Formats: sequence, C-alpha cells, structure tokens
Amino acid sequence: MYRLKYSHLSILVGLVLILSIPLTLGYSMPTVPQCPLNSSVVLMITTQPLLPSGNMIVSYGPPGPWTVVKYGDLEYLLQINMWNLASIGYGNETLTFNNATGEICFSSMIGNVTLISPSGGVWGYPGIYLVGVFPGGQVNIRNPLLPLPLTVNDLVNGSYSNRLIALNYSMWIPDDEPMDWSYDIWLTTSPAPSASLNHGAELMIWLYTTTPVFSWADTGIKVNIPVTVNGSLINETFDIHVDCYHGYDSTYWTYIAFVPLNGGFKNGYVSISLKPFLQYMVKVFPEICPSLWSSQGEVSKLWMDVITLGSEYGNNQWVNYPGWGVIAWRLYEASVLIPGLTQATSTTTTTTTVTATVTTTVTSPTLVTSTSLVTETSTLIETTSSTTTLVTTLTKLTTVTSTVTIIRQAINEAVVWVVLVIVIVVAVALVAVRRIL
Repeated sequence: MYRLKYSHLSILVGLVLILSIPLTLGYSMPTVPQCPLNSSVVLMITTQPLLPSGNMIVSYGPPGPWTVVKYGDLEYLLQINMWNLASIGYGNETLTFNNATGEICFSSMIGNVTLISPSGGVWGYPGIYLVGVFPGGQVNIRNPLLPLPLTVNDLVNGSYSNRLIALNYSMWIPDDEPMDWSYDIWLTTSPAPSASLNHGAELMIWLYTTTPVFSWADTGIKVNIPVTVNGSLINETFDIHVDCYHGYDSTYWTYIAFVPLNGGFKNGYVSISLKPFLQYMVKVFPEICPSLWSSQGEVSKLWMDVITLGSEYGNNQWVNYPGWGVIAWRLYEASVLIPGLTQATSTTTTTTTVTATVTTTVTSPTLVTSTSLVTETSTLIETTSSTTTLVTTLTKLTTVTSTVTIIRQAINEAVVWVVLVIVIVVAVALVAVRRIL
C-alpha cells in the first residue's frame, strides 16, 4: 500500500494555499464620494432601515422619490428616476440639495439589481427638471428667461434664439462604468401638459460620456458645434445618432442624440446654445426619417416642452463587478443666460464634511477608508458676442470621508478560511492513517 509521506503532504498543502491566493486578490470596490445628508433636501433609495428626518424623503425601492426645490427666483424638480430598475439588492442612491448654495449632489453605489427591461443597458436617469413640464405631467418648472413650451421655430428664428444654458459641475465615474451626462429635451406636436409623446421627438445633448458611440443609432454624420468651456470657445465634434421609431408599445417618437466624439467634458463650466443643435435636428429628420418627417417645416413646428439634466448609467456587464452601479456628481450651478444682460459676479464657498457607511451583512467584512481634502479656486470667464462679460468665481473646499464594505474581498476571505480548515482536517486524517498503517 502506498503511504503518503510528510513531504508529499507539505507539497499538497502548499498547492492548496497557492491556488487559494487568487481568491483573495480580486478588485476592491471603489470608494464613492457621498452626498451630505445634512443638506436642506435629501432624496434616497435604500434597502436599509432608516429613520428619516425632516429633510429626508426615503424610498425603499425604485424608481425613487422626487420633489420641487427653490433657489432664489429659480426652481428645479429633483428626481432619482431609476425607471428601469425592478429592485435593488443592496446599497443606496442619494440626491441632495443645499438651499444656501444651490448645489445639487448625486451619489450611487447599488448592486444585485433586477431590471424591468433586461435588454436595455440604461438603469435610470437621476437628475433635475431644469425648465418646463413633461408631456402629461402636472409640475411646471418655470424660468422667466425660457418660458417653455415654445416652438422650435421660436428657439431658432424667434426672440428666444439667443438663449444659453450653462452648467458648472464635476463628475466621478470608474473608467469602465457606461454612462452619459446629458440634457434630455422632449418635443411634441402640441404643447404640454396635454401633449402626447406619440409622434414627437427626444433630443439629447451629451456633455460627457464613457460610451461615445452606440451602433444601433449612429448615422455617421459628424458636426462641429461651438461650446464654451471655462471661458474658452471650443468647436466640439459631435456624432449624430438617430432612431426614427423610438419608444414602446404603440407609442413612438424620433430619438436624436449629439454625442461628443472625444468623450466631452468631465468637469468645468460648460455653456451651450440650443440653436445649432435644433438647426441640425430640423435638417436631419427629413433626411434620415422621410416616412415620418416630410419637411423641415414640419420639424420646426414641434413644441419644446421640458429640458431635463441628468446621468444615464448602469450595466450588468460592468467589467470588475457585474451588477453594480457606481457613480457620483456635483452640480454647482445650472442657469439659463441671455447674452448682453449684465450678470452679477458671485463667489461661493462650500465646506462639507461627510462620513457615510454602506454595509452588507457578510462573513468577515473588510473595510477600506478613504479621506481626501481638495482645495480649488478657479475664475471662470465667458465672453459672449456682445461686449458684456460673464464672470463667475468659485472657491470650493471639500472634505469627504467615505467608508464602504468590500463585499467581494470579505467573501473571498471566508472561502480561504474554509479551504484552510479542509486542508487541516485532511492533514490530521492522513497522519492518523499513517500511524495505523
């Protein structure tokens, strides 16, 4: 009978330990910047039991809560809007508003999701209604500088053709997280709120994306459109994507998206004019979708009902951790501007200290803590075609402390302990057998 020698046993134990090493490596989950829970308004989707305070609106499932907030003479509708999620396994999403500074913050770290439409890569569109009313909706977000609904012709050839939309923002996204940061603009054949989406149009203007081309709608058309970034005028190249029959069931509309060829702008003060995007839409629709749009004049009669701003994201094929959605952004300013009007110089100082914990019950959790201190002072200058110069000075001090539970590593460590126990038991049994023999 063959007897297992101690040298053989040592080799066996060594091989088991070597094979178990990859189980403990793996990628650690990113440390996501968290939004301040002491903000004036806090919207949250969470699977964890909470005791909401007076400033917090909590939903324990998708699509998530919404509310209207005001900042000075302006108002916005905040909405987490995870329209394609059926459920969330763990984690949370938070959307906050600070009524002292006007800052809006979004942070997401969710996992083990189930989708309403699994074939769709988009999980949702958390963000804000900037101005207008969604077709069929009841909440009208008013801005005196852009009193939607207005026709495309009003915005291209009329008295509202000189309007600019300006954003000051910063993004945080893992490199392999599919997402876009975009305006989503809805147009219908009659003005909202009584309008229907059917036979209308959806215009998206992407300011930043990690997925610059989606083949199912790419027309191959590339256009250069001027965009002002941190005071500098840039002729940005956009791919035009069109889907003639976009929608669901018997309701459809024509979808058009302007996607920056180089990925766009992850941070900064970015100002665009709606006019050139609308002009290209008017030109392209009859060329790409002649069965729906017989002439440019027909497109010009569409009513622009609402301008929303947010981030489409989420994909079950995320490379490092399938089924996770991880993203964060801060919006410091969202404005409609008229060139030639004197704009006041504003200085905003924001100091935020946040400690947030996202945990899931696992065996032997491992924690990673990240603390960062960033001090940034920037002067942003935009000069329009008139002699008036818009100056915005932003001073920002941000301290963020985040603690997250690294679930995969915790599970891997548990697996290693199980393997080691098995090895010890086998070794003891082999020694006992040897003694008997």
